[in-house]
Amino acid sequence: MVFTIPRTASHLLLKLLNLQEQPSLHRHSNNLDGYLFLPAAVPRFRYSLPGKPIQDWTEEEKTALMTVMQGSFDDWIDLIQEAEKHGKSSFIKEHLHWMVDPVAEARLYENGQSGSSSAIQFQVNWKNSQPSEAREEHNVTCLPDTFLLQHIKPTFLIRHPALTFPSNLRTAIDNQGISTVMIEEKIQQWECTYLWSLSMYKFYAQSTKQFDRKSLVDGVEYPIVLDAQDLGNEALVKKYVKAIGLHEDRVRFTWKAADKEDLSGLGTMEKRMKSTILASSGIEQIKLNLGEPDMETLKEGWRREFGDVLSERLVKLVNGSIDAYETLKRVRLRL
Repeated sequence: MVFTIPRTASHLLLKLLNLQEQPSLHRHSNNLDGYLFLPAAVPRFRYSLPGKPIQDWTEEEKTALMTVMQGSFDDWIDLIQEAEKHGKSSFIKEHLHWMVDPVAEARLYENGQSGSSSAIQFQVNWKNSQPSEAREEHNVTCLPDTFLLQHIKPTFLIRHPALTFPSNLRTAIDNQGISTVMIEEKIQQWECTYLWSLSMYKFYAQSTKQFDRKSLVDGVEYPIVLDAQDLGNEALVKKYVKAIGLHEDRVRFTWKAADKEDLSGLGTMEKRMKSTILASSGIEQIKLNLGEPDMETLKEGWRREFGDVLSERLVKLVNGSIDAYETLKRVRLRL
């Protein structure tokens, strides 16, 4: 399982891993290797739930979100069981904010209310747990502790927020238009944060419950953190591949750029979200590594690109996540 947030070069990671050629994997029928919880984003947008106090949610809104959360989880369970039936494993990536418990989500906002009693309403049901079962505080998802600890080997993919968050803003403007983006500050706070990643990393790293930390490489333990800036390092990528039990000889670092036939089957939004990887034939290192960012220069560039309101919002988002990012970066996988 790779936990991500948008624009962390996760499409590149999957391209490198070449999952469709990995014989030990059973892939989901959607061929996306993840996004099982994308349906959970639909009611959030439909009912404008990000930033809305929990006590103001209607029963219809609660039911709508809980239903799609449970459906996504059931789909995941089916994938795992099907893989086990064939003697294989599964590999998926998910954007963490799609999986987050709305009560944990409320901590982002000044008017948010948090509390274990409300969290019960948003825990999916599983055979070894009940919705009333308490969750460890760092588990910000709607998923039971026991499932996450007993069945998931987690990787956290990170990328410097000064690269990640502007990229997310650009795609939002392209897909939705600037007028919509201007009024979606709460949604940007929900998407552009490393709060979720750091919380879940702590959940695994500090767990006192049953959790097998061993990987297949001595000295590498779960949870694993990958920084996108290191994806151009072939030796490190192969070390990661070996650690998680994939075949090193199936990893690729070059490929054929997408042609018209490849693009014809993709929707407009998917083309935009994958535009860099679709046009590439290999790793573009300059897009991965910011080096030591000159924040003053970046701020001025953002002001010219996005205008005063959005650039100030972007600076706030980056500053709000830099400490969490640096904390995760310090424990990232190294050679």
